[in-house]
Amino acid sequence: MHFIPQSSHRVVAIDGPAASGKSSVARKLAQRLGFAYVNSGAIYRAITWYILQKGIDTRDVRHVTQATESAHIACSLQNNESRIFINDVDPTDYLRDDRVNESVSQVSRVARVREIAVQKMRDCVRNHDVIVEGRDIGSIVFPETPYKFYIDASPDVRLRRRAAQGEHDEIKMRDHADSSRPVSPLVIAQDAHVIDTSHLTLEGVVNQIIARLKQNGLHVSTCFNVSTMNVYYWLGYHLSRLIGRLFFSFQVIHRERMIQNGPVILAMNHQSYLDPPLAGTTCDRPIYFLARKTLMDIPLLGWLLPKLNVIPVNQEGIDRSALKALIRVLKSGNAALVFPEGARTLDGNLQPAQRGLGLVIAKTLAPVVPMRIFGAHEALPRGGGGLHLVPITIVIGEPIFFTTADVKSTAKDIYQRLSQRVMDEIAALRLE
Repeated sequence: MHFIPQSSHRVVAIDGPAASGKSSVARKLAQRLGFAYVNSGAIYRAITWYILQKGIDTRDVRHVTQATESAHIACSLQNNESRIFINDVDPTDYLRDDRVNESVSQVSRVARVREIAVQKMRDCVRNHDVIVEGRDIGSIVFPETPYKFYIDASPDVRLRRRAAQGEHDEIKMRDHADSSRPVSPLVIAQDAHVIDTSHLTLEGVVNQIIARLKQNGLHVSTCFNVSTMNVYYWLGYHLSRLIGRLFFSFQVIHRERMIQNGPVILAMNHQSYLDPPLAGTTCDRPIYFLARKTLMDIPLLGWLLPKLNVIPVNQEGIDRSALKALIRVLKSGNAALVFPEGARTLDGNLQPAQRGLGLVIAKTLAPVVPMRIFGAHEALPRGGGGLHLVPITIVIGEPIFFTTADVKSTAKDIYQRLSQRVMDEIAALRLE
C-alpha cells in the first residue's frame, strides 16, 4: 500500500547512488527551504550498530530480524535534523565506525529491517516539511510525493569523490549491489527529475532543484543574495585563475560541494602565500579574507587589500575586533576564508587547529566547507627557497553543518573541539 503524504506537510525525495553528492545537496536544500533534513542511511547504520553491539552475525537473517523487531527504535527531529535512538541510546558517534561501514549493506538487505526502517521514517516526518535522501525514497518510502529527484554523477567522478574522502569503495560493485538487491533496489522513480552533478557546483544543483520545485507549484523563498564582485576583485579573481592554470596546473576537486549562497566558512590548511588567491577561485562569488594588519602599512597594499575584501588581523594574540568583523560578514550572508592553523606551515605538514575558528562557528552556526591544498608549500615555501612551478590542487570536502546542540556545551575547550573537528575533516581529504 502506498504512503500518501498528508496536506499538512511536504516531502522532497532525493535519491541517488553512492558518492553522487545527494547528501550535500539534501542538506543544503533543507537549509535553503527551511525544511527538516532526514538521512535514511542513518537509520540503517543505527540498526547495524545495534546488531553488532549484540554480537549477532549480520549474515544471520533470522537473528537480525528478531533483534530489530524487539528493539525500541525511535526517530525524532532535533534542530531540523533526524536523530535515531535505539533503546534510548543515541548511536550517532558510532555510525561511521569501520565495523558499521563493513556491515550496513548486509543488514539493509534484510526485508524486515527495511520494512521497519521505512515505517520509522514515515512516522518521523509526519506534520513536517522534510528533505529525505536515500536510495529508495521516491520509489518505496514516499512514492506519492510530487517532488522527486535522482542525483547522479559519472563513475569516474564518484570514484574521485570517495578517494578524496579517504574511502575506497568499488563504485561499480556498489552500484550493482544497490540496484540488484531483491528488496527496495536503487531505481530511478518514473516521475523523478534526474540531475547529473559531475560538473556542477553544489549551489548549481540546489538551484536546479529549487527551479523545478517552483515549476511543480512549491512556494520557495531564499534568504540570501549572492554578492557581486567589484572590478578589483573581479580582476584579481580571474588573474589568479589564469596564473594558477598556466604555471601550477591548478585544479579543484569536488567543486560541486562548494556552497555558493548564504553564509559559509571556507576552512583550509595554510601552506603558502599562494593559498588565499587560489582558494578564492573555488567560489563563484567574492569571499572575505583575513590578512596580517602590518600589510596595510604598505602604501599600495593598504589601498588595494580592502577592495579585495581583506579583513586586517593582529597576529599577536586574539584580535577580537577582527573576529567581530568576521562574524558580521558571515551574519550578513557572505563567505569567508579561514585558516584553522592560524599561520603557514614550515614543513608542509598539517598543524594543530587554533580555537578562533571554533569561536566563529559557535557565534554564527555558519556551515563550514573543509578544503585541503596540496603543492603550495612546494611551490612557495615559508622561509624562502624561491618559487617553483609545481602542480597545485585543492580538494573540497563535504560541508559541515553545525547545530545549536554542537555549540551548547559548557566545556571550557568547546571552541578548540569545534576547530579540531574541522581540522580532522581537512586531514581526511586526499588527492587519490
